[in-house]
Amino acid sequence: MSEIEQVTLSMGGFEVNSYVVHAPDGDIVVDAGAEPEKILGATRAPVAAILVTHGHADHVEALEFVRSETGAPVYMHPADAGGKVNDYRALEDGRALDVAGLGIRVFHTPGHSPGSVTFVVGHDQIVGDLILPGSVGRTDIAGASWEEIEASIRKVMPLWEEATRLYTGHGPVLMAVEELRTNPYLPPGLS
Repeated sequence: MSEIEQVTLSMGGFEVNSYVVHAPDGDIVVDAGAEPEKILGATRAPVAAILVTHGHADHVEALEFVRSETGAPVYMHPADAGGKVNDYRALEDGRALDVAGLGIRVFHTPGHSPGSVTFVVGHDQIVGDLILPGSVGRTDIAGASWEEIEASIRKVMPLWEEATRLYTGHGPVLMAVEELRTNPYLPPGLS
């Protein structure tokens, strides 16, 4: 059994989320974008790993500090590492990670960035900026693509169940069924 704790961080006038997954055998930090002391303050056990949903600065700015304080390995997709992050373990689509006694499925979900990934923890998904409250991640920036983000949403959506929560990079935790009903940016034919 695990618990996913949202840690909302302030970064240059806007908020970004980090998550601490309290797993059976330790904690897992997902996205270390800012305020590393606040992230580390949310941990309850030794940090077994640091996972990165995508390589944009608002999701990795505090990564090296968190890594140096914890000694935990970093996992991210190579398409987003590009000189920003060194010494990481490459994430692959469909791979199952066993970290801190917890099974986590990895899905490569490009669109907002070439190396965006979604982490599936039980029935829940840590989606980064793939899906946002009432929207999806920006596709008007370098390396982004509407066609890819639509395909990525179609890839993870079949896993959504009545109680599936979506842990986003910005904003509150979402209920997948509510987003299906109300989010006008989700691709047609998903509801």
